[in-house]
Formats: sequence, C-alpha cells, structure tokens
Amino acid sequence: MGYSDVGSLLFTVRSGKKASEGDYCRVPITVAQGASVIKAVSEYNNPASKQIKNVLNIMGNDNVARRLGKVVKVASENVNGLIVLSSGVKVALAKPEDRKKTLIAETGCLAGMFAGEGWMKKNLNKYLDQLPINKKWIPLIKGIVFVTGSITCSTLGHKIGKKVAQYWDKPLISHKEETQPSENKKSINIKA
Repeated sequence: MGYSDVGSLLFTVRSGKKASEGDYCRVPITVAQGASVIKAVSEYNNPASKQIKNVLNIMGNDNVARRLGKVVKVASENVNGLIVLSSGVKVALAKPEDRKKTLIAETGCLAGMFAGEGWMKKNLNKYLDQLPINKKWIPLIKGIVFVTGSITCSTLGHKIGKKVAQYWDKPLISHKEETQPSENKKSINIKA
C-alpha cells in the first residue's frame, strides 16, 4: 500500500468508529474512504486483490450496483467535501441555542484539519525521506504520520473553536467594572 492508501485505511477505521459511536454524519465518509481502500487493494497483484477485482467486475455488470458504484466513486474522490458537509449537518441539527457554538467549533475543526494537511502535503516528504530506515517502510510511516497529524490538527482546531465559542458573546470588559470605583483608589478629602 502506498502513502495515501495507508492513510485512507486509517481514516476509514476512524470514521467507522465515530459513526458507530453515534456520529451518523460519518457514515457516508466511512463508505467513501472504504471505497478508496478497496480500489487501492484491488490494484495489487495478490490472491486477495484478484478476488476483489472479480467481485467488482460482477458488480459492474449489475445495473443497480453499477449506479451505486458511481455514487461511491464520486464520494471517494471528494472525501474532504463530505467532511465539510458533515460539519454543516452538525451545525444545522444542533439545538438553536447551541448552533453558533457548534458552528465556531466545527469551523475550528475544519480549519485545523486543512491547515495541518496542507502543511504536511508540502513538507512531510522532505522530513520523512531523510529517515535512516529501509525505504519500503516510508509509505507506511508517511500514512501513519499524515493521519495522526490530520487528526491532531483537527482536534486542536476543534478545541480552540470550542474555547472561542465559549467567550464569543462575552464582552472583554464588563460595564460593571468600568462604572464601579476601584477599591484601591483613595478618596481625597479637601477642606477649605
């Protein structure tokens, strides 16, 4: 498996876990990521891959399966779009009083994920290719580091977003603090 194949497999497992824990917006993401993994595995030259190719060919001859396959193919090519859509659904389904906080937290999550993944796509190779290990392990390590980095950045972004949401509507200085005299100030009593 290559760099993105390992990442797709790990992301599929994570999305599946989230879906099984009640985050039903993750179901289409899990299916899309799983389709990427199946496609990648089918391209290898081993007995398991040949069986997967046979099943895919049989499904390709069935009209319904072929149409579903096209939907899954489009979804697998647009996983990040599904993730953004999933966040939008979470915001839309949030209680009205929680919607703003959910929007800010989800925006933080997405910003963290995209920023982290963008940095890794530009810089990860130059660091990992210098590792003094057998080069056959590099794709596996890249996949693991990419997934770990993406999850870490999105989690950190989500936590920052939740913290920002917590203070979003609170003024920096309350009006009470501005109008009440300070206890430290001493009154001046001038007698004429």
